[in-house]
Amino acid sequence: MKSHHPQTFRELQRTLAELREQVGASPRLDHALERLVRDLLPRTAGGTEYLVAGIVGPNNIGKSLLFNSLIGAQLSPSEPRGGATRQLVGAAGPALFEALVSEPTLAQFPLAPVESDGTPLAAAKENADNPATLLFAKVPAVPPGLMLIDTPDFDSVFVQNRAATESLLRVCDLALVMVNRNTYANAQVVDFLTDWLAHGRPWALVYNDAFADHEITVEHVAEMVRAIQTEPLAVFVAPTDLELQVKGATKALVPHKLNGAELTTETLSTWLQGEQRDAIKARALEASLAELRDDVAALLADLRAEAENALAIWNLVQRQTTEVARRVAAGAMPPDSFLEAFRRVADRRIPAWRRSLRAGHRRVRLAIEGLSSRVLGGGLPRADRPVEVAALEAHELRTEWGPMIETLGRLLGPDAEVWSQTRTDWARRIQVALAQAAEAGPPPASALQADDRTLSTFENHCEELITEEFEAAAQSRGRRAAEHLLQLGVDVLQALPMAAGVGTAIATGGVGADVASLAVGGLGSSMMERFTKHLGSGFARRARERWQDLRGAVLGERLAHRILGDLATELHNRATRHQSDADHLDALMEALS
Repeated sequence: MKSHHPQTFRELQRTLAELREQVGASPRLDHALERLVRDLLPRTAGGTEYLVAGIVGPNNIGKSLLFNSLIGAQLSPSEPRGGATRQLVGAAGPALFEALVSEPTLAQFPLAPVESDGTPLAAAKENADNPATLLFAKVPAVPPGLMLIDTPDFDSVFVQNRAATESLLRVCDLALVMVNRNTYANAQVVDFLTDWLAHGRPWALVYNDAFADHEITVEHVAEMVRAIQTEPLAVFVAPTDLELQVKGATKALVPHKLNGAELTTETLSTWLQGEQRDAIKARALEASLAELRDDVAALLADLRAEAENALAIWNLVQRQTTEVARRVAAGAMPPDSFLEAFRRVADRRIPAWRRSLRAGHRRVRLAIEGLSSRVLGGGLPRADRPVEVAALEAHELRTEWGPMIETLGRLLGPDAEVWSQTRTDWARRIQVALAQAAEAGPPPASALQADDRTLSTFENHCEELITEEFEAAAQSRGRRAAEHLLQLGVDVLQALPMAAGVGTAIATGGVGADVASLAVGGLGSSMMERFTKHLGSGFARRARERWQDLRGAVLGERLAHRILGDLATELHNRATRHQSDADHLDALMEALS
């Protein structure tokens, strides 16, 4: 047992404890933590190793009588009417008792040490605050290395009684299952035991109050084993004894081992001291590991489902906001990035002596800039400062905002498919966020400024497009013709106000020459017509699509955060954290394999 990676168990416990703080309690998570803290960590801690044998069964079956008989002391309350024991009662020999009391981490129960005066414990008739608490007594007659435990009825009407028995079955090495002629075929008994023994936890059957007709007893035993579908390590039989059914009886209950159809002289007490102890503990450990794997597997499925659900919600919101952002970006492409790219290409491609002519064109541009502003209504920015793309985007968003919120409200309504796999209150919280976003309206221009990285990437792309156009012209019409067209473009760009000229040409796909010409008068009209004809709608379309891709992704995410607020970060963090936790748990369970 020491070879089963106690460090891995401790790491698994820490991981599950942290997860519980993040997501709260859940049955699977709680069971897994209890399995580690109460069972696997004590089993693999080293030091004192001992066998835990717990007596379980339905009401008035003789559990306490058997317990007292096995330890040779009147410790657990035993009454003919049954149901006297309401919490776990345990006994061990002096050496084991002292070892566990001095080092509680080796125990699989919260210990409540008691002293016995030879009469049943009065405290055992009352429920403990913690069902797993064990009233623990030192009894010299208990064999070394053995802890015997009596339990309340697992079919009790009292929830605390059933909880105490279940807490024992989660951690015991050996379940001593007691039935009699009236309970062997009880569906409640069979179902309870089938569930708890399904992972292979070792058990032995004790058939009490057996018929005088031994063949009937053998048939009953076989029928019960078939129903539970798990073979017991051994079967013990105790015949009906009226002396044991009298209040205050002190006679011992001594079941004998059934070998096939024959009773042997071997008693349950003798069998518990046999050489099979190590094999029982090894099998119990494997059963505990199997239960842990089931709990963690279910937990992994929940975590991954939560991660996928959070990601699906975020992706759904971002798809809608990105669609809107792309439409907004299409009408607000920054011409200054295009201008800078065009000039960089021209600097590499046009002879130096021709570049000197730009100064004259610049003076012309500055002279006519006032005219262009008046002709175009004064709404476009001056060429010597950046174009306010964000202002155009903010204007477009005012018409897109309401329909976008309404669409998200339908897609994320309480009955939407996206909520089918989640256990959280995301639906309600997101509806609140949508209502607040609708009331607040779209973000202002100050919150929409394009970041330098996006602008730089777009500028580089424009440079690539212009270079491709130049090379295509050089191949089809010769390098001098290509340089002439490029110089023509530089002349136009220098002559036109930035937004009035190039902004119009690019945004309209090369068909806005008539508008742009108004900004420069007749002198520049022919140059602008030739330049826009060279650009063509394909060039403008490619530039616009690239801007839509770049700006749409960034602006779409910004809008998603604007709508969801803190929920956006929470969704992303939950998806990332749950997936990371699931991967870590998966790796730990793989290490235990």
